[in-house]
Amino acid sequence: MAQDLVAELQLLHRDAGRPSYRRISAEIRRQNHMPDTVSHETVSAILRGEGLARWSKVECVVRYLAAMSVHRPNQDEEVRRFHALWLAASDQLAPGAAAPAEPPAVPPPSEPPLAESPDVAPSPAGITPTGPAPHRNTGFTGREKLLDMFRAGLTAEPWQPLILYGLGGVGKTQLAVEYAHRFADEYDLVWWIAAEDRSQATASLAALGERQDWPSSLDMAQTVTIVLSRLELGGVRWLIVLDNAGPPAELASLVPASGGHVVVTTRDAAWLGAGRPIEVDVFARRESIELLRARGHDIDFDEADQLAERLGDLPLALEQVADMQSATRTPVREYLRQLDERAVGLLAAVPPGDYEATVATAFAVAADRVRAESRAAGQLLELLSCLGSEPITLSLLRRGGGRVAPPLGRLLNQTDLLDEAVRLLRRYGLVKVLDGGQALQVHRLVQAIVRDTLPAYALDLAYGNAWRLLTSANPGNPSEPLTWDMHAQIGPHLRPARVIEVSNADSRQVIVDQAKYLNEIGDFEGSRQLSQEAWTAWTQQENPDGVRVFACLGRLVAALQALGRYTEARELVDDAWNRLQTHPEYGPDHPTSLEIANTLAVLHRVFGRYGEALRLDRDRVERYRRIRGEEHRDTVLARNNLGASLRAAGDYRAAYDIDADLAESGRQELGTDDQRTLLSISNLARDLYGLGDYAKALELQQSTWQAYRVRLGDRHPLVLAAWRTIVLGLRKSGRVQAALEEARRLYLVSQGHVGPDHELSLAAMMTYANTLCAAGEATRAWNVATDAMDRYRRQFGERNPLTLAAATNQAIILRAMGEKRRARQVGESAYYTLRRVLGQDHPYTIAAGIGVGNDRALAHEKESARRMLTQALEDARRVRGQRHPDTLTCAINLGLLLPPDDPAAGRLATSLDDLRSVLGPEHPLVLAAASGRAGECDIEPPPV
Repeated sequence: MAQDLVAELQLLHRDAGRPSYRRISAEIRRQNHMPDTVSHETVSAILRGEGLARWSKVECVVRYLAAMSVHRPNQDEEVRRFHALWLAASDQLAPGAAAPAEPPAVPPPSEPPLAESPDVAPSPAGITPTGPAPHRNTGFTGREKLLDMFRAGLTAEPWQPLILYGLGGVGKTQLAVEYAHRFADEYDLVWWIAAEDRSQATASLAALGERQDWPSSLDMAQTVTIVLSRLELGGVRWLIVLDNAGPPAELASLVPASGGHVVVTTRDAAWLGAGRPIEVDVFARRESIELLRARGHDIDFDEADQLAERLGDLPLALEQVADMQSATRTPVREYLRQLDERAVGLLAAVPPGDYEATVATAFAVAADRVRAESRAAGQLLELLSCLGSEPITLSLLRRGGGRVAPPLGRLLNQTDLLDEAVRLLRRYGLVKVLDGGQALQVHRLVQAIVRDTLPAYALDLAYGNAWRLLTSANPGNPSEPLTWDMHAQIGPHLRPARVIEVSNADSRQVIVDQAKYLNEIGDFEGSRQLSQEAWTAWTQQENPDGVRVFACLGRLVAALQALGRYTEARELVDDAWNRLQTHPEYGPDHPTSLEIANTLAVLHRVFGRYGEALRLDRDRVERYRRIRGEEHRDTVLARNNLGASLRAAGDYRAAYDIDADLAESGRQELGTDDQRTLLSISNLARDLYGLGDYAKALELQQSTWQAYRVRLGDRHPLVLAAWRTIVLGLRKSGRVQAALEEARRLYLVSQGHVGPDHELSLAAMMTYANTLCAAGEATRAWNVATDAMDRYRRQFGERNPLTLAAATNQAIILRAMGEKRRARQVGESAYYTLRRVLGQDHPYTIAAGIGVGNDRALAHEKESARRMLTQALEDARRVRGQRHPDTLTCAINLGLLLPPDDPAAGRLATSLDDLRSVLGPEHPLVLAAASGRAGECDIEPPPV
């Protein structure tokens, strides 16, 4: 727990511009509103994690850093967030905290929860086997002065990233590679990140976390935050290289802020203010001559000098020319003549500033040589120049070659022809062969020159071949993990190949599938960006209402939901739904309309419009039954969603009937361990909880818990929701201490996995608060519940049932703290708003009404309390049943208020006996009622 507190403090320190410890201490002293003073030594200890300081001192540091942060977070919210982390750290350090009152009822996840840092075994010194620096260039020449500057820049104070900048081809990457290998013994970990594309860089950082066995998250952005935090904690000597970095605005959040060495190679001058810059220029002439003579064939000093002059001493061009000249044995005089003949024409075709015209001439001559020897190999080079600069595997080329026209198509479909073409391209220095000959890479400078020197018709053909290759290689079915490797290979090339601009069905499908794949692996932001780009482009093209356009909208909405951006998702879905209902090619029975209706129903539940969600889901079930049949998978899924809407509406009995049928048919037809069966069983457990059968709900969910985790992983949202059902079952069955330990872990894991504002995290937060209250820790419960309440209000609004349920629980906690007046203010407001929003018969309204009755009883307004509880009891018996624990609790509370001579007072003993029969004689609620204390009915909303 302490590590999470320190990691978040260090992130906040970074966002505040890393002010010195003395400055933080001095500024805190000058601000009269601070709760304490903090010496600079204590500031240092807090930020380094050396012990756990008093909360008042930590709060001062948090308030100051939040005020200085570039993101300008709300100070009070940050204080609440850090207080929760501090409490968790305090729990960990408290005597006996590690020994729960009874053994955990739920087996711990197979990987450690987020709050518990695993021991990290240092990697062997040098380059790591995954995510390593590229192979060392055995022909590396010169650059000794730059390497000295490189070393000095990394070790200088204050800490800053080292920025290697310069034009394409000057050798920035080779310099970083040479440094990584030369000083490998000084690092435990070296990690190389291809940083041109943010999604690729994000995935690379996530892979680093996986290799180090650090906790991961369903949301890749959360995983990256964890990785950065771990790096910044230090303890492992590491070097991170972000190679060919794009704009810093896109990548700055992926750069560690301390703890090791960071190197950024880039052509983008915007990075110069983000670290300690070193300009990498072209070779000195002596270095150029040395390289050409070492790598070329029979080149004397004067010839090398002339070639270096003609090539502008650009390292990449020198290497390519030396390799080609060595392979072809072309006399230097002849090579110089060809450069002279081609230079003028090529200069006009090359945009200035990105690479030198002499370099363009050299590469264009090499490309012409290839075309002269093999038209198909020339087309392969042109195809590769219209893809990304990331390596492309031969398996992808072969898989996607079926739709490419000859002669390139024939080459891609015949292994021997493809191998021969690769050898030709390699001989001329135009392609690198990686991974033991299984992948190719063309430098982006070569790509640009090839594209810019092609006539328009040939460039169109090359781009056409590129998108045909990618669409033909698309494996589809992105929900199936077996397809993920090919989707990962396709992804980096979609934007360079301009696939989004192509309006045919296959090209749109590969984009939709890639967005789905990114969502499946947890790169929600990457999925959102790709979906947004495609959606914007396609709605401006022909057929803006095509099936795949709406499918793209579905991917965009799914990503927005996963990111917690519910309002944006709702606006998009509302617009699409209205268009579909009146569109002549769609209508309510069309599969696309039914898919959008499902998304709309989910968002209705998120925003508390339970009646509208129920109406939509009932309609979908009937339409699927008519169109697909009762047993079709779409009908089964629609019935599952109908059960969710029934639970949200409070009709647990109707939901139970559906889920029991689905669970049984799933067992018979799919097996108990099938994901769909497991989901139905989890829903059935939630129905049982809603019906008040807590012990049976717990037993049912525990019976499939291990299979669910094996099937989906410990951190899948459905598994987290099932974990919460187990926590609720433990608490409501009276096993409060076991529930408390599990609730705390679930709360921390959910926050780290899907983010603090996600509906799952907020539900886990409120469950933890309710469990703390049940365990007698009302003050801690109040802190957690207040944080949850603020987030609910901000995310969903004041009148959302989730917000109002949180307020009802807050009132219970306030009563436990003795805050009678505040409890009544909060509880009555929530009750009357729930009556207006959900109606008098909803279980949430009934529970809130019981709380209001308790408030009035505490205020000695017995007649008013009796009226409130009498009405609540009548409603509870009608809605929840005679023997539901909430109904019996209400009856007992009412009985405690009746005078002994009231005929109804005799029912108190009967209600207590019934509660004892339902929950057991030693249940805390039964014991409290037997001692004359009124019971509480908190609210635990099911997942949406």
